[in-house]
Amino acid sequence: MQKNTRRQTAAQNRGFYIILTVCAIAIAISGYVLFFAPISNEASMDSVEYVPDLPQTTWEPKEDVLQDPIDNLLDDDESLQTSLEDNSLDDTLDTSLETSSEVTEPTINETDETTTSTVSEEPEETEQTASTTPVWVRPTDGEVSQAFSGTKLIYQETFGDWRVHAGTDYAGNAGDHVYAVQNGEVTDVSNDSLWGCSVTIKLSDNRTAIYRGLNEDAKVKTGSKVSAGDVIGTIAELVPAEASQSAHLHFELLDADGVPVDPEA
Repeated sequence: MQKNTRRQTAAQNRGFYIILTVCAIAIAISGYVLFFAPISNEASMDSVEYVPDLPQTTWEPKEDVLQDPIDNLLDDDESLQTSLEDNSLDDTLDTSLETSSEVTEPTINETDETTTSTVSEEPEETEQTASTTPVWVRPTDGEVSQAFSGTKLIYQETFGDWRVHAGTDYAGNAGDHVYAVQNGEVTDVSNDSLWGCSVTIKLSDNRTAIYRGLNEDAKVKTGSKVSAGDVIGTIAELVPAEASQSAHLHFELLDADGVPVDPEA
C-alpha cells in the first residue's frame, strides 16, 4: 500500500517537472522568435502597413453642433437671453422712439414760437421804417405849369433868351396858400426885385426848399420851426422874373450838396 502511494507521488512530481520544463521551453522559443528572429532575417517594420481599426464612416456636421456655440453664448450672457425671451429689445426700441419724439416736440414748438415772434415783429419794423420816412406835402394845390429842366436849356419868354429852369412852376391864383413840404427850419426870408418875397427852409432830410413869388406878408420868419403842411405864405399876383406867366409859385429844391433837383421826380 505504501509502495503504491510513493509511486503515485513520484509520478505526480515527475509530471509537474515535465510540465514546468515544457513551459520553460515554450517561453524560450517565444522569446527567441520575438527578439531574435526579425534581426536574423533582416526584417523591418517599415514594410508593414499600419491600418487602424476604425469605423469607416463619413463625418457630417449637424445642426446641433452649429447651434451649440450660439446656445453657449446665450447661456453665458444671461441679460441678453432674458432680453430675447422677454422681448425687451422691442420695448427698448419703443422707449427710444418715444424719447426721440419727446425731445423733438419742444424743438418744433420753439421753432414755431420763434417764427411767430419773427412774424409779429415784422410789422413793427415796417411801422418804424415808415415813421422815419419824412412826410412830403405838395407846396401848393395847383398843377405844374413849367417843369424843372435840369441842365436842358429852354426859351424864357420874359427875358427872350435860352436858359435852364432850375425850379418848378405851380399854377395858382393870387392869395392861394403855400405849404411847407417837409419838417424843417426857416433859414431866410427876403425880398428882391426879380423874385419878390422868397422863403428858404432847411428840411429834415438835409435838403433845402426855396419858395419864390410870395406875397410880402410871409407867415414865417428866420429861425421859425415848421412842420410838413404848415402855411408859410401866399402866392403873389406877379413874379417879376417870370412876368410872362400868370400868378404862380416858383419852387426850387436843392440836394444836400446844393445842386438843384426835380421835386416831382
